[in-house]
Amino acid sequence: MAAACELIIAGFQTELTKELVVALGNGGPENAIKVCAVKAPEIADRISHMPGIDLRRVSLQMRNPNIVPDIFEVSVLRKFAVSPLEEPQSTGVLARDSGDVKRFRYMKEIKVGQLCLSCHGDPAGLSPAVKQALAQTYPHDRAVGYALGASRGAYSMTVTYPAARETVTKVLSDIAR
Repeated sequence: MAAACELIIAGFQTELTKELVVALGNGGPENAIKVCAVKAPEIADRISHMPGIDLRRVSLQMRNPNIVPDIFEVSVLRKFAVSPLEEPQSTGVLARDSGDVKRFRYMKEIKVGQLCLSCHGDPAGLSPAVKQALAQTYPHDRAVGYALGASRGAYSMTVTYPAARETVTKVLSDIAR
């Protein structure tokens, strides 16, 4: 199950990174803020329309006040934040809801990369244009002050069975080809 989650998250990361690189090239970091505000949720929503899959990005310091981590996510995010590991961590747990319905909760840490620092770094170092774009898009922004390699948050995925059986089988079979 973790392998399927990793593949789905990797697809999300790849698509989001491509969008960010294009936005940076076409207008700098202030333009990239729109990608995180609009495109990232669109990508997550599209993935979440796959049967049995729910994917979102969560953090202890979110930009979007409408995305609040649940108890499980907060616990995992706190563990990620205090870990000295350089590589992104991941964790997964299987929970039985009722009868034959099972949920697999999976989280993969998001580490701050160089690309991220122009919008998530030291507030004193952010350009005036970025500060203005953040104030307009996220008036209650708390997602700044990060250093390179810090734990920024996580991809949080819930896989619900039996609804996800076909989705997971397809994802895993695609890599076998």
